[in-house]
Amino acid sequence: MKAWIGAIALVGLLVSGSAVALDGNGLLSACQTTIRYSDGAKDVSPVDVGQCTGIVEGVEGTIFILNESVKPSMKTCYPANGTTNIQKARIVVKYMLEHPEQLHLPAAALTLIAYAGAFPCKK
Repeated sequence: MKAWIGAIALVGLLVSGSAVALDGNGLLSACQTTIRYSDGAKDVSPVDVGQCTGIVEGVEGTIFILNESVKPSMKTCYPANGTTNIQKARIVVKYMLEHPEQLHLPAAALTLIAYAGAFPCKK
């Protein structure tokens, strides 16, 4: 059920004008805001927190649905105890800071790549 909710959220984000235009630069800013909020900051944009949370959760839900149909190098194997949205935001931020040359790519694509790198499947 959680995967379907995530997939529906991702589809909703992808068809909205702001999500289509959201690239790595926008996601990086939104997720950095989300991390600051998680760390106790009160003067943050709720829109940024919503964008980051929606994308990281939506992409994870999509992965759960489609994981078996992607090539082995892109499969994602999450920890058995799962992840929180703030953990996912931190993974995405870490990846984007380490790969600034990719910030022009779509936010959802960068999130997918970040998860595959953070949670690779054993071969």
